[in-house]
Amino acid sequence: MTEPMHDGVMDREYAAGRKKGHLKFRYRVRAMLAVDAFRERRGDQGSPSVLELGAADGLTLLAIRELFGKAGRFDGVELSAELLASVPKLPDNVSIYPGDVMALPPEIPEGTYDLVTALAVLEHLPDPEQALREALRALKPGGVLVATAPNPLWDHVAGRLGMVADEHHAQEIDEAVLRRIVAGAGFQHVKFRRFMWAPVGVLPYLRVNVDPARSLKIDRMIAKLRVFNFGFVNQCIVAQKPG
Repeated sequence: MTEPMHDGVMDREYAAGRKKGHLKFRYRVRAMLAVDAFRERRGDQGSPSVLELGAADGLTLLAIRELFGKAGRFDGVELSAELLASVPKLPDNVSIYPGDVMALPPEIPEGTYDLVTALAVLEHLPDPEQALREALRALKPGGVLVATAPNPLWDHVAGRLGMVADEHHAQEIDEAVLRRIVAGAGFQHVKFRRFMWAPVGVLPYLRVNVDPARSLKIDRMIAKLRVFNFGFVNQCIVAQKPG
C-alpha cells in the first residue's frame, strides 16, 4: 500500500519518548479525560466501541481500554510506520490499523463507534476538520467525540524550553478554532474545557510523580476561579453526532 504522507507524521524518536515519565503522564491524563467525558454524556457503558485517531504506539488506547474495564472494541488508526512498528502485543479486542485519519481505512466501518478520540492529533494535520468529518462518519448516532489540542501560547513556551517537539505541529488551534472545526464537521452539543494546569503539568518533567486523576481534579478546582485560565496548557472539546 502506498502510504499517504503529510507534515506532522511522528517518528522513532517520538515513539521512544512515549515511555518517559512526563509523556506517560500526559497520555494517561488524556485517556482519563476522554473516558470521563464519555461517561458524563453516555453513562457507565459496559462494553463501548472506541476509535482513536492518531493512535501512535497504542499506549493511550490501551489506557482507555483499562479505564473502561477492558470489555468492548478498541480500534486505532496511525499513519507513521515507525510508530506502528513500536506497538506492543495487543489484547484480542484491540486493533491498530495503518492509515490516514483524514481518509480512514476500510477496516473502520461507518456508524460503528460510541466514542472517537483525537487526542493531541489535530494540530499535526493539514486539514483537521476533514479528520473530524471522518470521525463523524465513524460514530453511531449520538456517539461522542473527544478531541484535545495544546494551548498555542504554552506550546510555544514548551517548545522554546525543549519540553515538546513543536516542529511537528502544522496548526495553531485555540478555542475558537476548535469550536469552528467541530461545528463545521457537523457535531452538536459542544462543550469546551481547559486541562493540565501548568504548575502541576510541569512536575513530571521534574521527575515528580503526579496521579492523573488528582491532576484532573485540580484542573476542575482551578477552572472554577477563571482568573487562572491562562495557566492551562491543554484544551479539550467534547461533542456528539446528531442522533
